[in-house]
Amino acid sequence: MKLHPDRKRTRATWFLWGAAQRMHDAGITVDTDSSYSTVSIDAPGQESIFMQGDDAAAFIAECRKLWNRYPSLPMDVCELALAEPYSVLWS
Repeated sequence: MKLHPDRKRTRATWFLWGAAQRMHDAGITVDTDSSYSTVSIDAPGQESIFMQGDDAAAFIAECRKLWNRYPSLPMDVCELALAEPYSVLWS
């Protein structure tokens, strides 16, 4: 299933959509809570990656920068794309 099939993909955001789609296809989810500065990255059959405090605040700030820079990107796509490097920790 394609993430947000109705959204426009631009040349500038193509790689972000690709990263988010790979994460989505693998069943990986990202839950962020900016009020408590927490981020949880979950994958089926793997231990969760949990961030809080400064690490989580930095992750959330980077997601917001992408979201503000590229209005065609939904926030969940930004979160999934930025979480892709963390998936290496499961290998």
